[in-house]
Amino acid sequence: MKINKITTIFWAFILVLSFGCAVFAQKSELVLAKGLNKHKGIDSIYRTFSQGYKALRPEMVANLYTEDAAYLSPNDDILTGRKAILKNFTNFFNTIKNNNRTMTISFRIFQRTVKKKIGYDVGVYTINFYKEEKAVGVSKGKFVVVAIKGKDKKWRFGVDGYSSLKPQK
Repeated sequence: MKINKITTIFWAFILVLSFGCAVFAQKSELVLAKGLNKHKGIDSIYRTFSQGYKALRPEMVANLYTEDAAYLSPNDDILTGRKAILKNFTNFFNTIKNNNRTMTISFRIFQRTVKKKIGYDVGVYTINFYKEEKAVGVSKGKFVVVAIKGKDKKWRFGVDGYSSLKPQK
């Protein structure tokens, strides 16, 4: 009887710990530097972006951009428009799927300015790659985005530019 009670307490502890880790992981997809204000509309872009990466759903990510958005990736031409951005993410996510991998992305914002219908963030992104639920790589980069509030009252990225950071030793 005593062993069952200890076992029950042990598993309850593991369950609480797991739940706490899951909650922490969800909150850590977006971290704002000290002194920066949260913004419901813009912060939701990052949350959905992270969900799209985790689920490998390119349309989920592409829909976070304006119809005429400019996407500036390193060593490539400027992509213009949501359709071109969707094609880019579709190719990227298909590569991940074809290699039997998954990934997560998180963001750390260091600068933020938001006015009535426009704002920008400067930060660092971190992509973690997994194969069979084991970490197999990390990619970090810096970015600047311009968010625009549309006529439909939704915030979307109008400009997204990024470049890789050198791997840490």
